[in-house]
Amino acid sequence: MKKMLSLFVLLYAHTLCAQDTVLTLATCQQRARDHYPLLRQQQLLQDIATLQVKNDRTAWLPQAELNAQATYQSEVTKVPISLPNIKLPQVAKDQYRATLDIKQQLYDGGATAAKQQLHGAQQQAETQKVEVELYKLKQQVTQVYFNALIWEERANATAVMISDLQQRLARIKAGIANGTTLASQADMLGAEILKAEQQLFEAQNGKDAAMQVMSLLTGTQLAANVQLQLPPAGKGQGLDVQLRPEVAMYRLQTDVLKQQSRLTGIGNQPKVSAFAQGGYGRPGLNMLATDFDFYYMAGIRFNWNIWNWRYHKTEQQTISLQQQSLAKQSEAFVMGTQTQLLQQAADIRNLESAVEKDVRIVALRRKVREVSGAQVDNGVLTVHDYLSDLNAETQAVISRKTHEIQLVYAIINYNITKGN
Repeated sequence: MKKMLSLFVLLYAHTLCAQDTVLTLATCQQRARDHYPLLRQQQLLQDIATLQVKNDRTAWLPQAELNAQATYQSEVTKVPISLPNIKLPQVAKDQYRATLDIKQQLYDGGATAAKQQLHGAQQQAETQKVEVELYKLKQQVTQVYFNALIWEERANATAVMISDLQQRLARIKAGIANGTTLASQADMLGAEILKAEQQLFEAQNGKDAAMQVMSLLTGTQLAANVQLQLPPAGKGQGLDVQLRPEVAMYRLQTDVLKQQSRLTGIGNQPKVSAFAQGGYGRPGLNMLATDFDFYYMAGIRFNWNIWNWRYHKTEQQTISLQQQSLAKQSEAFVMGTQTQLLQQAADIRNLESAVEKDVRIVALRRKVREVSGAQVDNGVLTVHDYLSDLNAETQAVISRKTHEIQLVYAIINYNITKGN
């Protein structure tokens, strides 16, 4: 039992280690999305919309208002007659009133429902703005990931070169010990190794810098020896950009304007409400009474703004112009993105051609370097000439790896530009 438990712990630790040392583009993109502060704003926007809709619904609930006032007026209503032995009551110039007013909306022409739909449309548009920012983050993460891949491959190729130089140096030193090789040959190799080590440090430092940026974007501490997997390229074709979040954002912003226009039009609709008022004051409803008294009244109120100097119509015309402006912005964005796709497609074709030729170039450079190595061993070629062939082969390998990575990046970036 203990052996099985120990084996399980070792396997679990190995799995964790593998997770820490192997990284994929999809993992980085998902981690960056989950870590991005604006992602949490989507939930906040949803909460705001929920509160706004809840607040809109209160329009159909009874509204209560407490009012109080005390006034003094210079004149009051008088009865312009006098009768013998009869004293007519006089209205007091100081008056007091406290009322409780209750209002219940019965018909609002659909204004409350239109407000709810407007708030929902606004919430969707604001949420889509966050998706636009997350899309930009996806582009940034992809670029950083492939930069790190290029630095990694450059470091690998340089490390292979250093290993070859060190093996060659060992044979040269053996020849020096036997008196068959000049010491300057070893010095040339030593200098070339130092130069290659400088290039290796530059490549490793470049990858480390890229991984530090990736750690910041993903919110995770990535291991220094993490291995990056080259993702599958897929295919890059077509000019349809309807999946871009910006296109959806323009569409949702247009929906917001449509809801605003609808709500503006409803502003001209008549409104009906019931009301009740209970009060205490002097005078009450009997204007000739001189004592404080309770009173109440109830009824139905009808409101219809039949003339407002064409305010609502002008407002709708303004919204219509804003819709046209958004449509032109969307068209310009689509055109600009399709232009970008055409350029990216040309870059993909160039890289495909370069990769095809790189394979042949590397094969030829390797043959030349192998012959040069044999000639150096036989003493018929100088180390200087061999180093020239070795550098040419290493640069050919680096170019091939770089072009392969750039081709995958170009295809993936093409699809990202389309909105995939």
